[in-house]
Amino acid sequence: MQELEWITQKAAEILRDKVKEAPLTKQDIELALDVFAIPRLRKLNELDTEQKFTQAVDEIRAELGEHAVKLNMEYWKKGEL
Repeated sequence: MQELEWITQKAAEILRDKVKEAPLTKQDIELALDVFAIPRLRKLNELDTEQKFTQAVDEIRAELGEHAVKLNMEYWKKGEL
């Protein structure tokens, strides 16, 4: 689903900006989800059940977590959250 990929990419941009200030944390991932991803996911017709919505949120959370670890390593030489 292209919309999910776009939402994930845009949420990751929040993390790319934030990592310049300090190492990313799990709270930063949740912030990106709450502020950007979840409001947009709620508007997608494809996520017409709570199960599909929850699965999409979990997938984006996992991708953002992987991305955050890579960013922390790149900017702070810290490979964890």
